[in-house]
Amino acid sequence: MLEKIFYRVQIILLASLMPTLLFNKINRLTWYKNTLRIWADDQRFGAHSKVLEVGCASGILTEHLASTCRTAVGVDYSAKMIEVAKFNHSEIDFLVANVLDLPFADNFFDNVIAASVLNIVEDKVKAVSEIFRTCKKGGVVSVLVPLAGFSDLRLDLLQTSLKNTKFSSAAMNAWHRLAPKMNVNEITSLFKQTGLIQIATKPYLQGMVIAVSATKPF
Repeated sequence: MLEKIFYRVQIILLASLMPTLLFNKINRLTWYKNTLRIWADDQRFGAHSKVLEVGCASGILTEHLASTCRTAVGVDYSAKMIEVAKFNHSEIDFLVANVLDLPFADNFFDNVIAASVLNIVEDKVKAVSEIFRTCKKGGVVSVLVPLAGFSDLRLDLLQTSLKNTKFSSAAMNAWHRLAPKMNVNEITSLFKQTGLIQIATKPYLQGMVIAVSATKPF
């Protein structure tokens, strides 16, 4: 019990005083990093694709995309996170940018993805519109967000199956309790409103998060 309290307090302090360090640590946790990689791989981007990751944080996933695609670019609203990303992955292009006003031309990327972004922005319609705008016709758009309705009991079962302990367990617990959540209908409605087609969903982490992917029509 004392150990759980220690790591819970550690996360609270990091979130308050050093959020960049906290997000960098979470991005490197096995369950988080692997989930992002599996989600990205499931999109089956071509080896010659140019991919934009919105909300790249420390660039862990952008690095993975760069190893499988022709070009990967990462953007994040936090200038401090972009500093970390550039330091860790100097060979990749990282930019400070807001999902509500992406600094790219229309139809610039073959595919666009965003993890834990759509659920935290207020103007979700504008966010999806910008992602749509920068993606080429025929390209894939995919978002990953915490799923509404995921219960405390399911979290306990997930933690046990992953054998999460210490900081890793506390981080997942904090994410479950504090991160804004969305439901599938809300996301698919936004996608349809923007004009995306062939909408598909897939759960990860035993339903703790959901991916919604779609295609920009020609």
